[in-house]
Amino acid sequence: MKLLIVPKPVLSSDLAVMSYCFRYQRGGEYLADQYQARLLDGIVNLPCLTVLEDVGLDGFTNGEPLFVPINHFTLLADVTRQCSQPPEKIIFLLDSHIPVEPLFIDCITKLKDLGFRFAVEDVKNYDTMKPIIELCDFIFISFKYNTEQSGTPYQAVMKKFPKLTFIASEVNDIEVFKKIRNVGFSFFEGRFYNLPLTYGQNTIAPIKVNRIQLINLVREEDFAIEEIVKIVGQDTALTISLLQLVNSPYLGLSQKISSLQQAGALLGQNELRKWVTTATTELLSEDRPDELTRLSLIRAKFAENLATSFEMGIHAQSLFLMGLFSVLDVVLEMPMEEALKVIVVSKDIHEALVAGTGSFFPILNFMMAYESAQWSEVNRLMALHNLDIERVFASYIETIRWYSSITSLVVEEEQR
Repeated sequence: MKLLIVPKPVLSSDLAVMSYCFRYQRGGEYLADQYQARLLDGIVNLPCLTVLEDVGLDGFTNGEPLFVPINHFTLLADVTRQCSQPPEKIIFLLDSHIPVEPLFIDCITKLKDLGFRFAVEDVKNYDTMKPIIELCDFIFISFKYNTEQSGTPYQAVMKKFPKLTFIASEVNDIEVFKKIRNVGFSFFEGRFYNLPLTYGQNTIAPIKVNRIQLINLVREEDFAIEEIVKIVGQDTALTISLLQLVNSPYLGLSQKISSLQQAGALLGQNELRKWVTTATTELLSEDRPDELTRLSLIRAKFAENLATSFEMGIHAQSLFLMGLFSVLDVVLEMPMEEALKVIVVSKDIHEALVAGTGSFFPILNFMMAYESAQWSEVNRLMALHNLDIERVFASYIETIRWYSSITSLVVEEEQR
C-alpha cells in the first residue's frame, strides 16, 4: 500500500496551534517495505496510526493533540492495539459513512470511556447523524466553497449542537477567516495563516535588520567569522542560541564554551552558516504564528529531500534555502518581491518565490499542494514529473524525523 500523509495545523483565533489533523491518501499496492506487513489492506489497520507509531507524535505535532481519521471497519477492530499514544493526545475523526447503529455507538462510547475524544466532518444529514454527533467533542464545518455546509447554515448547526467545539476547515482565504473568527468557531484549519502577501509595511524592525544582515553575510563563500560573532553579540536571543548549540550533547565537548569567539572558531564557516540560516529564520518569525517557523523548516528539508526525485540533487542546498525563505513575505509583512530585496538569494530562488517560474518552481509548487493535502493536484504533479509515491513518502517522513530531532534538541537545551 502506498500513502501520502501530512499533518495540517488547527489554529485558534489568535493563531496559536491547538492541534494538528492528519490528512492522507492511500494508493497503489503497498506503502513501503517496512510498513507492508503491518498495514494489511489499510482498512482494518489504520495507516495513519501505523506511521504515527513509527515516527512518534512529537515529530508530527510538537506534542500537540492529533485528529486521526478513522473508518467504521477500524472502529470495530481493537483500535487501542494500534495506538500506544496517550488518549488525551488522540482525537478520532469520523465522517458521514459511520453507520448510525448501536454497534458503532457502543464502540465510540467504550473508546470515550478510555479517554479518547471524537470529532466528525463531512456531515450530509445532521438529523440522521445526530446520535453519533452527540457523542463527539468537535465538529468540522468546511468553508471550501462558501460559508454553508450542504445547504445548512453553520449557525443552525451550532444551535442544534451547542455542546460541541466547532472547527472551520478549508479556510483558505484570510477574509473568510476574519469574517467567521468571532461567530462561534473556536478553531480554524486552512491556508489562511500563511498566504502570500501583496501589501504590507515598508520598514523592518532594527533587530530584524541585524538578523537579515547575518543571513546575507553567510551567503558569501568566504565570510569573516569575527564579523558574524560581532553581530551575534548584539542580539541576546542569538547569543543564547549559539552558546546552547556549542554546549549541547550533540557536539560532545568536555569543557563548556562561554565565549562567542570560541563558539565561532569551534564551528567553522560551514556549521556557522547552517546555524545562522536556521536560527535567524526562526527568530525572524517569533512575532508571527509559531506554525510559520515549523512550516519554513519543513519546507526547507522537504525541498532538499525531493531534489533527487526532481533530478536536481546538485541544487539540494539551494532548494533548502528556497523552502526556508518561502514564508519570508509573511514574516516580514511585505510582498515577496520586496522581501527578497532585503535578503540576497540566487536567481533560481528569486524566480520561484516571486514569479512562480524557473527550474526550482516545480518543487515549490509540489510542496505547496502536498502540505495543503490537495491530493488530486499532487497526483497530477507526480504524473507530470514522473515522481514515485514511495520516494515522496520516504522524503516526507525523513523530513519529519529531521524536524523532530532538531526540536528535541531545543527542548533538551531549554530544560538544562
